[in-house]
Amino acid sequence: MYYPDSIVDEVRSRSDIVQVIGSYISLQKSSSNYVGLCPFHNEKTPSFNVNPARQIFHCFGCHKGGNVFTFVMEYENVSFPEALRILAQRAGVTLPERSDSAEEREKRGKREKLMALYKEAAEHFYRKLRSEEGRKGLEYLVGRELSGPTMKSFGLGFSDGSLYNAVKERYDDGLLAESGLFTFRESGGVRDKFFDRVMFPIFDQNGKVIAFGGRVMGDAKPKYLNSPETLIFDKSRNLYNLNLARRSRKGYFILCEGYMDVIALTQAGFDCAVATLGTALTERQAKLISRYVNRVVLTYDSDEAGQRAINRAIPMLHDVGVTATIVDMKPFKDPDEFIKALGAEEYERRIERAQTSFSFEMKFIAERYPEREKNPAEKTAFQREVAEWMLRFKDRLERSNYIKAFCETYRCDESEFRETVNELITKAAPRKTVTEEAQNIPVEHINGDGEVTQEFGRKRAEQENVMRSQNVLLSLIASRPRARAVVRKYLRPEQLSGKVYQNLARRCFEAPPEAVIEAAEMGSRYETVQEQRLVTEMLASVDADRAEDVKRAVSDTLVKVLFNYAEEQIERAKKEGSSADLLRFTREKAALTRDLPRKLQNEEF
Repeated sequence: MYYPDSIVDEVRSRSDIVQVIGSYISLQKSSSNYVGLCPFHNEKTPSFNVNPARQIFHCFGCHKGGNVFTFVMEYENVSFPEALRILAQRAGVTLPERSDSAEEREKRGKREKLMALYKEAAEHFYRKLRSEEGRKGLEYLVGRELSGPTMKSFGLGFSDGSLYNAVKERYDDGLLAESGLFTFRESGGVRDKFFDRVMFPIFDQNGKVIAFGGRVMGDAKPKYLNSPETLIFDKSRNLYNLNLARRSRKGYFILCEGYMDVIALTQAGFDCAVATLGTALTERQAKLISRYVNRVVLTYDSDEAGQRAINRAIPMLHDVGVTATIVDMKPFKDPDEFIKALGAEEYERRIERAQTSFSFEMKFIAERYPEREKNPAEKTAFQREVAEWMLRFKDRLERSNYIKAFCETYRCDESEFRETVNELITKAAPRKTVTEEAQNIPVEHINGDGEVTQEFGRKRAEQENVMRSQNVLLSLIASRPRARAVVRKYLRPEQLSGKVYQNLARRCFEAPPEAVIEAAEMGSRYETVQEQRLVTEMLASVDADRAEDVKRAVSDTLVKVLFNYAEEQIERAKKEGSSADLLRFTREKAALTRDLPRKLQNEEF
């Protein structure tokens, strides 16, 4: 653990889960709980439930759940220590120095040094832009009509190749080589990776510099150069200007291709502009966007490459529940040119009149069939391509509405077109029985070790049956001290399936005799999101206050757990050829159903 349990408990106790989650999403009171739209998957009917009494959350749609730490880790995409720091700062708790393993200390130390180096580099570039060496960089930015306050807000700078000499005394060459800011030659020379470039610091969502983009002043290639990925920078998980745009009250993001577009839009009053980092939009970036908004205005370049990029981005955004509209910037190439020529008010009007993603994509496809109204073969090819496009919509009602809209817009026979779509669906997904489908489709599953695995239906069902029994048993012994005392006589932690279950059983057995173990508290003892979800779900699987027949519930689940353990040992003995173990566990399995229920019947719960 990074921190003592006492500190974790203090932060958790001072972080009311309703208030914390309510600061991220809208919650409404429903009976004794709170409900809202789940931030982790697309839904129109609220299935996200927050229980203030137990200080846990659970989504009945995507099945994510946990305590306040789990939520922050999932929503902010951070580790447990980072989530702890976020909540500690919010609660006004001062965290002590952490005691890590040597490997953890080394990694954290390197990360902190890289963050310090990038901060120092940003300050160095910032000063250079305002010095004689950076004059041409400043003249370039002024020529692009950027104001002084705008340049300051984005931390713009200039690299003249002097960074290495400025920092080499404070950082060792090993770290500098890993930073991606320098090139170390085999001959022994070192040079700055960025030279004669205007520098654009890239900030993480908390406002810390993690990378740079550089725009060359001359004709050298590439025109824009970005930092490579490092310990602190993963371009697929970040967006340019997200640290500022996430605070916007506009309710949507404007997604651009380049830094200058974002800066020009922000200077013009559109404080919700973000950009990808030198690549096309990724699935991770789309998911990141969905945490903050459910609508995106796409303002990619109006050239052919930009239009293709829009076409790739739309389905990614759709899959994470984000609606996309597309701004028509013609006759200008990008937002920067548009605003310089026509101003912010006209750009606002273009946003208001933005095309729907459906309209854009249909036109994009239609342009490839200019003779479709005259040529029956071309018209057939056009309609067939659109029919294949319709297959992306898994929701039948949504697909039906798009079919209707297409047929009305392009004057197609709706019944024939709908029949074509249905034929393609049948070919793409041959009919299977429910049993076949359940057995042959892999499903993401968190196993008893707290690991995410892809399991096929039958195996997953078997594992879930085992975990369900263990969930009920552990939930009861955590909340019922007397039941815990009884179960301890018959169960050893190692007889449970999965390291997380075994660990939790040990913690329960080591707790004071009369202690009641809360799900939110126990979940805080684990660091990964998967472990926290697993622990919270198992301890919250049964409402102990409403459990009418505790003796029967404990007896039934204990027998199932021990029966499963015996079966696992029998299979192991068969594989190892151990006849002694095979005989012993076969007898134990038979005795379980014969003797254990009778013994438990005589226990006092």
